[in-house]
Amino acid sequence: MWYTFFQIRQSPGESTVLFLMMYCLLSPAIFQEGCTMTFDEASSVATSLEKTERTVDVRGIATHMFEAGSPGAPPLLYLHGTNLGNLWLAFHTTLAQQFHVFAPDTPGFGLTERPNWMRDMSDYILYLRDLLDTLGLDKPFIVGHSLGGWMAAELAVWYPERTGKLVLSNSVGIRVKGQPIANLFAMNAQEILMACFDDFSAAAPLIPGEFNADFMISQYRQLTTLASLAWNPTYDPKLERRLERITSPTLIVWGKNDRLVPSAYGDAFHGLIPGSELVILEGTGHMPMFEKPEEWSNAIREFLQK
Repeated sequence: MWYTFFQIRQSPGESTVLFLMMYCLLSPAIFQEGCTMTFDEASSVATSLEKTERTVDVRGIATHMFEAGSPGAPPLLYLHGTNLGNLWLAFHTTLAQQFHVFAPDTPGFGLTERPNWMRDMSDYILYLRDLLDTLGLDKPFIVGHSLGGWMAAELAVWYPERTGKLVLSNSVGIRVKGQPIANLFAMNAQEILMACFDDFSAAAPLIPGEFNADFMISQYRQLTTLASLAWNPTYDPKLERRLERITSPTLIVWGKNDRLVPSAYGDAFHGLIPGSELVILEGTGHMPMFEKPEEWSNAIREFLQK
């Protein structure tokens, strides 16, 4: 049993922290359907809107994805952060009330396998362009969180004709001098967990009753993909100079107390993307869609509906 494995090698407190770290790393995974949500704000966002789940062939890559919303509504492509694949979250449902939401697992995350030849960000940008072609999306709204925000920004730089309004939330991809991004691969479990949440106590009542071996294996696999994309450096040295090429109306949303990717990065993206708007959310960190789901979703909806 995986639970026994960790208990033998960790004290009870460390074992709980390790599980929470893997369960919450860079994503509000506790909002996955089938998990118990005791956080009051989650219930105010979730609805009974139905979703569909399917696999699409993107130039030979079997891509798992969720989809919800009216086919006649404006299309929205959501690009997840690390360890957020194969999850349908409360904020997806909220956005699907106004938009036709497509939430794919990008290669190496969730249920989408990563081919051996996909090794850097340029491969992922070409993949995303092919994904838009496969789905028949001409110029959808694009919302990206964390690593997904990096992908979204690169896509908007290289394929502006395929990118509608753009939302970047707590995104990586650039470097701000004097404001290093947390090195996840050099942090212990407790440090990562504390960096994920502004309020550690918010995670405590959401711990599942037992470990899931398949889930844990999936988390390690996704971290391997992260390492291939964002290991020394953890950014694209050329992206900063290229962001001025983005022509899409852009919103940057950030948790003020983000200890993984400091809010100075939100300021930097705002200064580098012409005409962009910046919203800083108080009382939240790297995962504002978890700690402030209603405020985060409302900021995005208001921007996209202008």
